[in-house]
Amino acid sequence: MRALTLKMKTLETRVQELAAEIRSTKSLVEALEIENDKLRQHLALVYDVPTEGEHRPGQGPGEQVTGRQNLVNLYGEGFHICNIHFGQARTGECLFCAAFLRRERG
Repeated sequence: MRALTLKMKTLETRVQELAAEIRSTKSLVEALEIENDKLRQHLALVYDVPTEGEHRPGQGPGEQVTGRQNLVNLYGEGFHICNIHFGQARTGECLFCAAFLRRERG
């Protein structure tokens, strides 16, 4: 009878380990889905494709988006527009991007 009890405890331990692995994988999947959404938004900006329900300047009849406006939109979404870090996510203000925007304005 002890062999059966030992087998049940071993099986219970394996089930708990599997449940922990499932929780870990679920967290990873959620993080990847969030990253995927951000990347889709970024690609939509780069290729000038509006996301669902989004209206941006230049998307309506008779509206035209300039290259500068695309860069301003990218910067506003939190991405670098400077030649040093172009396309990377910003964690704060970037002096190179700011200088680029000032230069483009004038």
